[in-house]
Amino acid sequence: MSMSMGDMPMGSMSMGDGVPGLFYLQNMYWVIVGSAIAAAAVVNTLNRVLAQHRLRDSSVTPAKPKSHFFSIYATLTATAREVSYATIHPLSVGKYTIHFPPLGPVLIILANLIVVLVLCFYKLDTTNVWKWENVGYRTGFIAICQLPLIFLLAGRQNIIGLLVGMSYARLNWFHRWISRTLWLTATIHMGFWFRNWARYDYITYKLKNDPLTTRGFAAWCILTLIMLTSLAPIRRLSYEIFVLQHLVTFVGFIVAVWLHAPNEVKVWVWIPIGILVFDRVARYAWGAYANLSIFHRKCTESAIWTHSASFTALPGNITKVTIQNPGIHWQPGQHVFLTCHSLVPLQSHPFTIASIPEDNKMEFFIRAENGGTRRFFRYASKGRVLGAEAAPTARGRTVFVEGPYGTIRSLCQFDSVVLMAGGMGATFAMPLLRDIASAWKKEILSEDQRKSTHMRRLTATKRIRFVWVIKSRSQFNLFESQLQSVLANINECRRVKPDFNKEIDISIYITCDEKLEPPTVPQTLQLISQGLVDDQSSVWHEEKTAIATDHVSVRSISTESSSSSAAAGVGKGCLPSRGCCCTEPIEDEDAISPDACTCSGPSPASPGLVVPETIAEKTTDTKTAGSLDSKANFVSGRPYPRTIIRKVLEKAEGESAVVVCGPMGLADDVRRSVVYLSDERAVHKGTGAQGIYLHVENFGW
Repeated sequence: MSMSMGDMPMGSMSMGDGVPGLFYLQNMYWVIVGSAIAAAAVVNTLNRVLAQHRLRDSSVTPAKPKSHFFSIYATLTATAREVSYATIHPLSVGKYTIHFPPLGPVLIILANLIVVLVLCFYKLDTTNVWKWENVGYRTGFIAICQLPLIFLLAGRQNIIGLLVGMSYARLNWFHRWISRTLWLTATIHMGFWFRNWARYDYITYKLKNDPLTTRGFAAWCILTLIMLTSLAPIRRLSYEIFVLQHLVTFVGFIVAVWLHAPNEVKVWVWIPIGILVFDRVARYAWGAYANLSIFHRKCTESAIWTHSASFTALPGNITKVTIQNPGIHWQPGQHVFLTCHSLVPLQSHPFTIASIPEDNKMEFFIRAENGGTRRFFRYASKGRVLGAEAAPTARGRTVFVEGPYGTIRSLCQFDSVVLMAGGMGATFAMPLLRDIASAWKKEILSEDQRKSTHMRRLTATKRIRFVWVIKSRSQFNLFESQLQSVLANINECRRVKPDFNKEIDISIYITCDEKLEPPTVPQTLQLISQGLVDDQSSVWHEEKTAIATDHVSVRSISTESSSSSAAAGVGKGCLPSRGCCCTEPIEDEDAISPDACTCSGPSPASPGLVVPETIAEKTTDTKTAGSLDSKANFVSGRPYPRTIIRKVLEKAEGESAVVVCGPMGLADDVRRSVVYLSDERAVHKGTGAQGIYLHVENFGW
């Protein structure tokens, strides 16, 4: 009878003339994987060199390729980006929407799958029943040699991420899909052995009486469980439970594989264990340095621990967590894993750092969902007075931070930067905005010193376009002070240097504002009596009087019921009891007429014209530059990314960066817009249009 994997040494076994050995194929897999990682590392190194070159360039267009080599590199990069960023439209299935990953990562996973399948079946005749054992052996050897890559992609202290310049959070997506490739390989391995035994009705006997077969089948069952529980809908039910069961099942899987594998290939099991130990030791060592006060006596008065955090409850079920004088340094856009055992024992969650290092404090804005974040909010809400904007700051609690994590190319190397955030995505985009504005200020204040000492410039960025989409005005209050600090930096630059030529454009899109009240019932009845609307449509037209709000003046309001708006093809979801809701995309914000502002329907002054409400006008009047309202454009509706990005690119004199953080729908729109504009403008293909770098911040796809 045939023997299962482990009954005899198989690494050097001959499977026929010209058929490669099993060890040779395992090595070939890692030659291919290593070559791919090396190529990505070379690209990452070139990008770093390019960034340094731009900051040392004293010309007026530092972000524009000037040498023949970098021009060719820019053309190749632009072509690769168009392919890599492309994504198809989401698929709606009932109440659910399925979002697809961009083409670039998909091609990498498909390439890995093709390599694995070719190595599994190369020069083997699967139609020959006498070769099924060979297929079983081959697929087993190929399956087990994939384990190190899976563990390399899973660690937070990630060697691959360090080489290729990619965050562990993004690599985790590859970890999941390569794990599924491993499952497929293991299934083929098991399937061919079962297929061979089925000829003799021998499957049940082997499972009951052969320990090696039993261990292998157990390993496959555990791997199947891991794969199923890692699917996004199940994983998101309870992240804490997912992490716990993932660790438990992982240990069971490794033990089962180690018992099933022959001694000659157990090295492929020991390598993942070594990687895991390295990741844990590195994390705990760094965590000890970051959190023990003995290493940061200047940062804390505590006897043992470095960090003490205050908790403040804010409107919208938001908890602001503040750590003064943190013991670690970070870059804008990074995140840390935050742990507070006194409130949420044995749990650690990733939160984006909403402040910049200059603040000398870490701030986190955490929306209360389930589990630990809900407990944070409950603790911060103690003592809250009914109707108060925020609860008193809760007393400090000892917290532990792990990190920082997250990787993004420095935005200071780009000529123009577009930052788009949706909701709490501003915790990622706002520090990036503040970092560039701070660099502008530092450059102006130290301009004479830099010229005399030939210091490199701090930033090559000339213009910033910041777009933030929020549901209500209360969310805007979270970052109002930070936006004020950005404008204060710009004003300081203009005061010191009157010919300061940097541009910044800020837009706040409000999709549903509870402070925009519809007209009163008598006003509505008056409109109906005048024949302007019928009593079935529930349409409110333009108000003659302005409505005063906290920061701005609302000149006019027009909302429609869902039935009317559906017929008109405009904004939906406007409910009189909940204020003004406008979700219609605004194709051109600059085309909004301040004299004919409406929320989601045609203005009486301009019949048939659909324009959203402009709450505050944009102006470049330097006399009022200190006012936030004079510099930020408040608009009701949703942004149209393609138009926003195109207007920035038309002015760009070098490579531009587009950064988005928010709902997956917004990220998809931005991806498609960047691909469309790159192709339309024939970036780096002879038209003179400059490149577009895209960064989408999310935890996987």
